[in-house]
Amino acid sequence: MRALVALSVGLVALIGTGIQACSSKSSQQGFGPGGGSGSSSGSSGGSSGGSSGSSGGSGGSSGSSSGSLAGDGGGLEDDGGDGGTVITNTIYAHTDDNLYSVDPATMAVTIVGPFAGTSDSSTDSVITDLAVDANDEVYVNTESVVYKASLPATTPGTVTLTKVATITGTAKFYALAFAPVGALDPANEVLVGGDSTGALWSIDTTSGATVSLGTFGADTSAKTDAGVNEFVLSGDIVFYNDATNTPTGLATIRSCPAGKSNTISYCTKDYLASVDMTALKTAYTTKTAAASLLGGIYGATTSGGMTTGPGSGTGFADVFGLGAWNSTVFGFTRTTTTPAAAAQLITIDTTSGLGTSVQTFTFTKPDDGWSGAGVTTKVTISVPKPPPPPAQ
Repeated sequence: MRALVALSVGLVALIGTGIQACSSKSSQQGFGPGGGSGSSSGSSGGSSGGSSGSSGGSGGSSGSSSGSLAGDGGGLEDDGGDGGTVITNTIYAHTDDNLYSVDPATMAVTIVGPFAGTSDSSTDSVITDLAVDANDEVYVNTESVVYKASLPATTPGTVTLTKVATITGTAKFYALAFAPVGALDPANEVLVGGDSTGALWSIDTTSGATVSLGTFGADTSAKTDAGVNEFVLSGDIVFYNDATNTPTGLATIRSCPAGKSNTISYCTKDYLASVDMTALKTAYTTKTAAASLLGGIYGATTSGGMTTGPGSGTGFADVFGLGAWNSTVFGFTRTTTTPAAAAQLITIDTTSGLGTSVQTFTFTKPDDGWSGAGVTTKVTISVPKPPPPPAQ
């Protein structure tokens, strides 16, 4: 596709926190401390309309930007020799209970509607993340089930969920993304999930069978009485093909003492990292978890040409949504209580690794913030590579 089209749709997973999802309605488990509670009321979002509209309902936004929760995803028409194919630039983001669309150019946010169709059991009630395949089909997951979402003809309206598979095993899943064709499988996209221990797994969308792909390895720069820290997935993963059609992955990770990945008070704030796609593909092909999936950390400290530590990180906790548009990396955060902070959209500098707040969102419970996001894997994104990972 033309560069113009790639720029318009390029935000692979822009939003999310999702609690990136990382919340649990009943147990507050996951990557962060604050899980949502209660059922969806369908009223937390703004009204639909143009990008200049103001928010309605209980989930308005405030902060340094326009403060709107309105607008639509829109689209861009390529009037070249392909017959005028229309490429939509809608990004989907969600809270625990409601789906939104986001325009990556204007950052206007519009409610699509509340989710309906989970079993509402202890591990199958809150929607914890979202993924969009190359056919623009939307999939979501709870801690234990993958669903296909049917979007309403008019918004806001009910987002009906159809069960695809129950995820095997005892892990609780909070992250979700499709890897493009060729990234892991030569002929198919592969669904990849992240669990509450910060590990990655492939998920078979027919059977729900999982294959452990590994974690992000040791953080030898951080040592405690309990030993060396470990890097774990903290929030989100996104996969895409870069400008050279090379499979690429990004993730938000934390450094935590062993066994403490679910307790943020023991962990550092989030880092933006790249995923070692060679290690990920080897793990998928051999069905043997990689010792480390860390491809590098943005803003890592270096000395004498060597990476010596992970750097200062983004400066934000609970960056549960992650994406990139052209050469800009975005993160969406969950509402946190330690320290107190509202849910927000940030940009992440790929040189320093630091995040800057762009817009703040105020949600009322059960919608404590962003819980996941996704956009079609068809897009091409240009994000530079980070320094190589520290020695492990």
